[in-house]
Amino acid sequence: MRKIALLFILPFLLFRCGSDDNEGSDTFPTFEDAMIQEILDAHNEYRNDVGIANLVWSEEVATSAQAWATELAADCEFKHSGDDFGENIWAGTEGAFSPTDVVTSWGSEIADYDYESNTCSADKDCGHYTQIVWENTTKVGCGVATCDGRDIWVCQYDPPGNFVGEKPY
Repeated sequence: MRKIALLFILPFLLFRCGSDDNEGSDTFPTFEDAMIQEILDAHNEYRNDVGIANLVWSEEVATSAQAWATELAADCEFKHSGDDFGENIWAGTEGAFSPTDVVTSWGSEIADYDYESNTCSADKDCGHYTQIVWENTTKVGCGVATCDGRDIWVCQYDPPGNFVGEKPY
């Protein structure tokens, strides 16, 4: 009987942990190991391309990122937190994009970045890419929450990057 009860309760618990209804809760869904590895691999591909050390996952940074993603989703807002971590944010159709897709959207800014002059093409943004490859950054943590059919992703970076006048690597 105990096994049968667990079979009926487990799907409910998995649904609750994956839902965007975290209001009033101090706990947030956490990424499984495979998703964490996918996030790290996507970031580290860009870092490996420029010859800098890989990022590692930080639960502390991920907790902060998840809290901010949840806060953004609560009001369907899209803005930076302004806290002590570096930060990339992204939004797209709920469930349609993988972690690799999200990181690739930031990393694709490399096409508009000129390392020699440390500038971005006119009317383009490169700050997401340069945060990914900021050499002094060693840790990353991400979170995702959903609002009105959109997944809002937040990845935060420790220590932060993108200091004016400094090259990322």
